[in-house]
Amino acid sequence: MPVTHRLSLTAKGDQRTEDQGLETRAVELDMGFKLTDKWSFSTGVRDDLRKDRSPVVPLTQEQGERTDAVAQVKFDPGGVWRAYAFVQDTVAADGNRLDNGRIGAGGSYRLTERFRIDGEASDGDLGLGGKVGTSFLYSERTNLYLNYSLENERADNGQEVRQGSLIYGEKRRLSDSSSVYVEERYQDGGSMSGLTHATGINLVTKERWNFGGSAEFGKLRDSQTSAETKRKAAGIRLGYGRERIQFSSAVEYRRDDAEQPDTTLTKRTLLLFRNNFKLQLTPDWRMIGKLDHSISNSSLGEFFGGGYTEAVVGYAYRPVLHDRLSALVKYTYFYNVPTTDQFTAQNTAAEFIQKSHVGSLDLTYDLTSKWSIGGKYAHRLGEISLDRDQPQFFDSPAHLGVLRMDWRFLTGWESMAEVRMLELPDITQRNSGALAAIYRYLGKNLKVGAGYNFTNFSDDLTDLKYNHKGVFFNFIATK
Repeated sequence: MPVTHRLSLTAKGDQRTEDQGLETRAVELDMGFKLTDKWSFSTGVRDDLRKDRSPVVPLTQEQGERTDAVAQVKFDPGGVWRAYAFVQDTVAADGNRLDNGRIGAGGSYRLTERFRIDGEASDGDLGLGGKVGTSFLYSERTNLYLNYSLENERADNGQEVRQGSLIYGEKRRLSDSSSVYVEERYQDGGSMSGLTHATGINLVTKERWNFGGSAEFGKLRDSQTSAETKRKAAGIRLGYGRERIQFSSAVEYRRDDAEQPDTTLTKRTLLLFRNNFKLQLTPDWRMIGKLDHSISNSSLGEFFGGGYTEAVVGYAYRPVLHDRLSALVKYTYFYNVPTTDQFTAQNTAAEFIQKSHVGSLDLTYDLTSKWSIGGKYAHRLGEISLDRDQPQFFDSPAHLGVLRMDWRFLTGWESMAEVRMLELPDITQRNSGALAAIYRYLGKNLKVGAGYNFTNFSDDLTDLKYNHKGVFFNFIATK
């Protein structure tokens, strides 16, 4: 995110939570500054958390929170080469987290007009690391590349692993409207190793239509048991766009034939459908919709399968003659049956089986060019069950109320503050709190930002997890 012509900021975050499993969270903020035309400096800080909520936690598991800081200097003379050096150190850690100090250097060199080589080497508390890559412009339409990376990381069971990956590929532009690629991907280390093959195509037949397809197949081997998993995956997608209507659809299929410790084979298939559309009914009214559906089947029986459906339809209103007001009315149907991978050995669901109908109304009004107020109300008619063999659903209604204020300041900056209330009538519980965020506009139709949620719940009533307290990052695109 550019702040000035010399200063830029980058923020990113990732969180994964498994009930009765491993929770990981990583938040990173980086700043870059161009000292001169050739020299630049960047620094950043990264905070990550590991917490295992498994009934039986492995003794090798690493838990706790760690904060790392890094600084890098880069020199780019604008010719055939460039180089950089970096240093990283752990500034805070708790639990049994190991320090992650590291020092390294890297760069790239263009041997010819068509051939470039990139490399990096580093060493630190977690061991050696590095990567090397090449890129060759075989012709004006064909590019060849070869990349190898060596990383040191922690697996989900807490064991330290060193993983290497090698990727060789070719990308060819067939015409101004089409391109294809093929890749060979080999990974060694971690829990799985093996070779997979991937290919894909992108096609824009006309200005309004676009098509794409991809496929991947290969064999992976478990590093602990040597059991093999044969994987096949494929996907196709298409899109259509005009001034008043946009539509996209995709189908993805994956099949895993996994060898068990007793040498028997189990087959799991996954089929995913994704659909989105937008339709402008009048200059004031727009209609939006989404339909996602997935089916997961296992050769072990219906008990080991799963399913997921989410259907959304909404109407957006922004009167042309009074564009200070905007409104969105939305209905969501949500049905989720988690697979047995998301269940405990006692057949207790790690996630609820959920059937929900959610209706919501969101309003925003611009008081001035700088100040806006808004609000949201949502209601859920839901049912949940913990037993998948003989589901016994019980009601799970909810009410959500939000009051919001936005302030636009300086050039391209915006801040937002909310107060929220979530009421759960079935258990006579009411939660409330606040949320604040700041955003930076990147052009007219995109803004990125970061904020802090002081509550533990989400404004998405289909999300039944209460683990949303903390820092978040957000990207918002408009048209």
